[in-house]
Amino acid sequence: MNKQFIWLMGLAIGPLSAQNIQLALTDRGTDAEFTKTMMVSNVFEFRGDSIANPLDFASAKVNDATVWKKVKSPVMSHHFRKGFTWVFSAIKSDDFAANHTLLLIENPGWIAYNTLIWTDRNHNYDLTDDGSPDTIKPHKTTTIAVDNKPNGFRVMLEHFPVNQFKQFATMNDKAIYQLQGSRLFSGTENSFRIRRMNVLFGTCCEGKEKFAICVKDANCNGTYADNGVDEVMIADDGNSFQNIQSCAVKNGKAYLEWHNSAFYIEFINPEGYFIKFRRLTGAKLKFILNKGQKLPRFRYAEPTGKEKTKNRKIRRFKGEKLYLYVWHDQATDYIKDSAALHAIGRMKNAGIKVVMLNYGASGQYLHRYSGRHESLIYQGYSSNKINKKLKIRKIPTGILLNKKQRILNSSISPSEVIVYLNDKVNKMAE
Repeated sequence: MNKQFIWLMGLAIGPLSAQNIQLALTDRGTDAEFTKTMMVSNVFEFRGDSIANPLDFASAKVNDATVWKKVKSPVMSHHFRKGFTWVFSAIKSDDFAANHTLLLIENPGWIAYNTLIWTDRNHNYDLTDDGSPDTIKPHKTTTIAVDNKPNGFRVMLEHFPVNQFKQFATMNDKAIYQLQGSRLFSGTENSFRIRRMNVLFGTCCEGKEKFAICVKDANCNGTYADNGVDEVMIADDGNSFQNIQSCAVKNGKAYLEWHNSAFYIEFINPEGYFIKFRRLTGAKLKFILNKGQKLPRFRYAEPTGKEKTKNRKIRRFKGEKLYLYVWHDQATDYIKDSAALHAIGRMKNAGIKVVMLNYGASGQYLHRYSGRHESLIYQGYSSNKINKKLKIRKIPTGILLNKKQRILNSSISPSEVIVYLNDKVNKMAE
């Protein structure tokens, strides 16, 4: 634990300790791993009464021996094929299937019919004592519990969408057929796409402000406070948490920053029922530019044509209020922000300039942006170097600066900027 963190914790001792908030973790959320990672649960034919050991795709070799083990299976319809697969979970099990949980499947591939899945949650190779099977209905997904814990590890399964990921499916088929040994691979088209549902969150409302805090079971063992492994994240809502601002759990605690506030997570219930935290709005922040701090100097590339750019200094706007907006045109928050953003650019006598620094858009798109939206907005490109200087934690982010380019607010939306400017006008009129 670094000295600055210890010092900040010290600031909070005393009267502020009475402001502890207990937040129930009532929902499952998603992060970048859920939306961007492609994982397949390869299905093999289940014949007789035996299953083969898990196939570790990353370390398996063509000549590796296949080991078989007898299981007790439920009664399955003779009208459908049968299969088995494994789900990774860091739950202690025997050497035969270390860190894996067995799934038996009735009808792994005919998507016009229901698929039934039995999960060996107690790892005793008896699939008759783990409760009723889960069902994947035609063209649907299903979420299954990998363990017996009420808030434990979950995964979402669906029939692998081969038509959507043809190249991936072809590569996976080729690799597994080479590595299957004496197993009989059912093919990627008869396997599952798997996504981990290992994020629990709760939503907190304080006045007009709402935010969500989550804990992530990073090692997929069904608990949420593993030291140095599990993670904590914060977002405006629970739709999707950004791993860029995640913090590893240390001794049951974590430290986060969001919207100019420090959040001290002081207790995480290991079973995932709740967390306890304190929020401080007056603490000096480590990961966000602080109010009153001078904006770091940097240069950015300004598009001047389809493939032309010109280097600009951010200091060129010194002497006027500045709203700096780092964005991507596919970001959900940008779509919500755009109307208010363009409105600021049309405020001719508001005494404020707007600079938008973009990721990924073409030079021609940015060059024509202001004319298309009839607003005076200066465009440029962001970069990892610039984002690091600005301590960007999410995209988009808005930063409001005074005439001396000192931070007024390091996390402010365009609509909040409009409220700020209107308040200034009203106070001058009084």
